[in-house]
Amino acid sequence: MSDALYTYWVGMDIPADTNAADVAAFNDFYSNVHKPEVLAGNPGFLRGRRYELAQDDTRGPRGPRFIAAYDIESKEAAQLYITRNDGPASGRPVYSDGPAAWQKRSTKWRLMWQHVLNNPEAAKVSDSPYMYLVGMNEAAGSGAAELAQFNEFYNTIHVPEVLAGYGFVSGARYKNMRTFLHPEPGAPNFLAMYGIKDEVAAKSFMKDRLSADPGGNSFSDGPPPWQKRDTKWRLTYRLVG
Repeated sequence: MSDALYTYWVGMDIPADTNAADVAAFNDFYSNVHKPEVLAGNPGFLRGRRYELAQDDTRGPRGPRFIAAYDIESKEAAQLYITRNDGPASGRPVYSDGPAAWQKRSTKWRLMWQHVLNNPEAAKVSDSPYMYLVGMNEAAGSGAAELAQFNEFYNTIHVPEVLAGYGFVSGARYKNMRTFLHPEPGAPNFLAMYGIKDEVAAKSFMKDRLSADPGGNSFSDGPPPWQKRDTKWRLTYRLVG
């Protein structure tokens, strides 16, 4: 089974000076209380996974410390969530308050993604203990023909090259269905997720990214809409729990 056709992501930070005990309380509440409440309170939400930032973008801070990813069973369920979000507060779930670190959290991302591609077709990036995320926009001003070129190259050339070049076990692509919240200059239009098989492979990849020539990989140039793409962030996360 491939990754979900729709997925809702919430990215959160907690104060940098939060002590270890409060971080543990935050994680316990998030995993064992809040996540089940989200799944129970939103029709069509199938499962949730939590991730913690392992390596930020090498250009500077871009990613939230924690991501929760909720798989959604259908377009209708995803649209229902959007409709409830946009409607009166009385129509939305009410969640528990949580411990001190939870109450001090800041929400950085709220994004709804629609599935585009799995490579291999049956693979699940969500099965991997680490994942590498790339948020990207096609070249500014691209029309329908240019966007088709961008996606064709991304799906058939670039994703396979990345999988082969870095030894990732799986890849998936999503397009932005709805941005509820993301720092300026805005959320990317496309997301690529790559599964990393284990901690050893993840540490090797993260070390490699800090070098002047990561991996020595030479990827294809691609068509003009690809060459002029805008990469918003490149982030590595590890599965929590």
